[in-house]
Amino acid sequence: MPKLLFIVAFVLVGCHFPSKMAMNGSGGRNAYNIEVQKTNAEEMLLNLVRLRYYDSPFFLEVSSVTSQFTFKNSATASINIPGFDKINPMNIGGETLWQNQPTIQYSPLQGQEFANQLMQPIDIGIIQQIIYSGWDIDRVFMLTVQNFQEYPNIPREGLDLAEKTKHIKFHEVVYLMKELQMRGDLQVGIRLESEPGAKTKNLQFAFPSDNDTAKEVAQLMKGEMSANGKYIINIVQGFDEKGNIGILPRSLLSCMHYLSKSVIIPVSDIEDKKACSLQGEKFDIKHGEKKLVTDLLTVYNVPRKPKDAYVAIKYRDTWFYIKDEDLHSKKTFMLLLELFNLQSGRAQDRGPVLTLPIGVG
Repeated sequence: MPKLLFIVAFVLVGCHFPSKMAMNGSGGRNAYNIEVQKTNAEEMLLNLVRLRYYDSPFFLEVSSVTSQFTFKNSATASINIPGFDKINPMNIGGETLWQNQPTIQYSPLQGQEFANQLMQPIDIGIIQQIIYSGWDIDRVFMLTVQNFQEYPNIPREGLDLAEKTKHIKFHEVVYLMKELQMRGDLQVGIRLESEPGAKTKNLQFAFPSDNDTAKEVAQLMKGEMSANGKYIINIVQGFDEKGNIGILPRSLLSCMHYLSKSVIIPVSDIEDKKACSLQGEKFDIKHGEKKLVTDLLTVYNVPRKPKDAYVAIKYRDTWFYIKDEDLHSKKTFMLLLELFNLQSGRAQDRGPVLTLPIGVG
């Protein structure tokens, strides 16, 4: 009789179990959250490696995750006729059924949506937002900006001396701006100006004029002194009315091309002409005696799956990965993922949806 009472009680309270199992179990919310985040990072790394090999990038976005949960308890009891079963005159049985059947919908990033998210220049409003969210201005500018006034961010082989000097100046400017940012002196805002037939958007910088770093930035960027004793620099997105370059942001795809140069590929692939060597495209940049950091990311390769990886992906029979202890590369990769998510908000229409039932778990 006590066993029978236990089974009945289990059936009655069983309805309290599914919610905890559905939210916290192996098929729960956190489990899907972790896996989607992990595969998003792997997909981004995969596309960086593809670009390093001059292969086309492709994104398959998770548009929705739904899951059906089934939980069922049942109990049975029977009493045998005395004399037929002397060992166990009473039979008690029960059954518990738990099923988790997830369905994941994928949307390929293509057509107009691909153009909007990956090929449109990043808006300077987004650049300003991510700087104010806590990102260092030098990392943001080195990744997202192609030109900053007359200073290009184009580290490539074959630059003549004049272009190389301007490229070095770009890094000096963003390094000095980071110094102002670390002191809490740098303010970055957006200024809208209306002109006949058009509206222009400016990225505006303001900082105190009472230190040598500020004076050096103002000299390099042609800043003007305001009435309250601050330097003000207004830089138009694109070109001004005289055709002078303001700030030219990269597209997200351009950012990915830029970072793909940091993917280290096997020497055998270079020898087999599967990809080019990029050794001649990098050179040291200094400000005074200090060597400036210009490599935003390093992606290594090994023949077998690495154990110390922050994110890893297998491509062309080789494992490519970012080291978990490489905080500098991890920050840049995280910034790239944030930019990807911010740019995704600019696309309105979704492409075809691929629905895959995963099965019962």
